[in-house]
Amino acid sequence: MNLYVVEEVEFDSQRYEQTVLLRDRVMRKPLGLSIKNDDLSFEKQATVLAVFDSDTIIGTGVLVYKDETTAKVCFLCVDSSLQKGGVGRAILEDMEKRSLQQGIKKICMESRVSAKDFYKKLGYHEYGEVYLMKEAPVDHIRMEKTL
Repeated sequence: MNLYVVEEVEFDSQRYEQTVLLRDRVMRKPLGLSIKNDDLSFEKQATVLAVFDSDTIIGTGVLVYKDETTAKVCFLCVDSSLQKGGVGRAILEDMEKRSLQQGIKKICMESRVSAKDFYKKLGYHEYGEVYLMKEAPVDHIRMEKTL
C-alpha cells in the first residue's frame, strides 16, 4: 500500500491552480465542459487538499464545512492514469480525520454513479434518486457517512 502525503493547498496559490487544472482535465473536459465556467469562490472558505508526486499533482479534493456537524466532499479526483492506487482513499481519509477534529459527525457528497462503489467500500451509503448535476451532466447520487 502506498503512503501518500495529503497537503492543504492555499486558495489562489500556484498549487491551487494545479488542483483546478486537474479537476478540469479529469472531471470536466471528458464531458466537453470547462471548470472555468464553475463558480469556485466558495473554496476560499473550504479546505482544498492535494497529493503531489514531486511537483506534479496526482489527486485533489475539496472539503466544505456546511455547519457544526456536517461536512461535504467536493471535486474528489485522481489523475486518470493513477486511479485505483490509493490516492483517492488517502485524500478521503484525511478529510474524515480533519472533520473529526472539527467535531463533524457526518460527511456527505454528490458522487458520480461511476464512483459509487469506491465510496461504498469506505463506508458511505447512498440515498435519494440518481440525478444529473448541472455542472457535470452525468448520473450522480447523494451519499453520506456517519463518522
